[in-house]
Amino acid sequence: MAVEENKQLQNELHKALLEAAKSAKSIGYNPTKFNQMIANEGGYTVAKKLIHRTSTGFEKLWELNRLDLSTEAVILQKKFKPLFTKEELETAKTRLSEFGYEVEDISFDLPSLQPSGREREFNDYEDYLKAKVIFEHIVNGLKHRELDEVVLGLDKQKSKGYQSMGILHYLGMKADYKGIFEGKELKEVIEILREQGKGYEDSVCLLTILDDSELINTINSDLEAEEVEEGHGIEGNVKYYYGKRYERDSKNRRLAIKKHGTKCFACEFNFEEVYGKRGKDFIEVHHIKPLSTLEEAVEINPETDLVPLCANCHRMIHRKKDEVLSVEELKEIIGQHRH
Repeated sequence: MAVEENKQLQNELHKALLEAAKSAKSIGYNPTKFNQMIANEGGYTVAKKLIHRTSTGFEKLWELNRLDLSTEAVILQKKFKPLFTKEELETAKTRLSEFGYEVEDISFDLPSLQPSGREREFNDYEDYLKAKVIFEHIVNGLKHRELDEVVLGLDKQKSKGYQSMGILHYLGMKADYKGIFEGKELKEVIEILREQGKGYEDSVCLLTILDDSELINTINSDLEAEEVEEGHGIEGNVKYYYGKRYERDSKNRRLAIKKHGTKCFACEFNFEEVYGKRGKDFIEVHHIKPLSTLEEAVEINPETDLVPLCANCHRMIHRKKDEVLSVEELKEIIGQHRH
């Protein structure tokens, strides 16, 4: 966890503990000493101390049937878990359980990873499809053959499941991972894998691609705004320039942004840094290779064929229809004139 995120989470914990103390006072228990400790040492430090001993305040809250206001219950809240070690969390859980307070299971033991080292199948497919293979296997329990057919679109009669199996085995997910997260939401799966740490980085990165509902809404809104600006649905005359039709594909734009981010490849402009919330997740995407026709369907790989560009740089690349610049050529021009 980044230092800044850690500090922010500690501040939130501090506030949560003060709020719990305030609620305790409203039901007849005034934790004066607890409040003094927090004021002098901070909520995070106090929580770390109290984990290792049972306080009189804990017993008082138990008598009032409000252990949900205890320090132990607060630190076991999902968002605060990253601040504490597994041993500390288990200590808090055990203490609450001994006093009859039901606690959600905080552990999730996974089978050990057994990476195959074979990259061929893993490298043959785009990240989005690999993410779908992982999710459908570990959450919905699809078999390798089913994954080849349903996710990768391979012929049911010819496929033997080797492609999906190769992807999963490269990540170390053998047969015991099938359906292991059954019934869990994507966000929860990502969080559990992230907490596991080493070995799961690639899987977390891939699954995050699927967790983009907010980004999809933003992209669709941007595309609609572009169409209105260029007269679509108003004058009936949409003006396309090289690659525009393909750059506008919602899926391609989403995957390009997920892969490359929203900083302009040419000038490094970032809309959110300049415009704040209004600029969040906004960027145009550019087709690296000029297309000879806009009427012929082509297969687009967002990772290698599309790059993010700010509106200014995008327009400059396409300004002359007979002289479409490469991104590198535009970067050279910017470098020559920036200073």
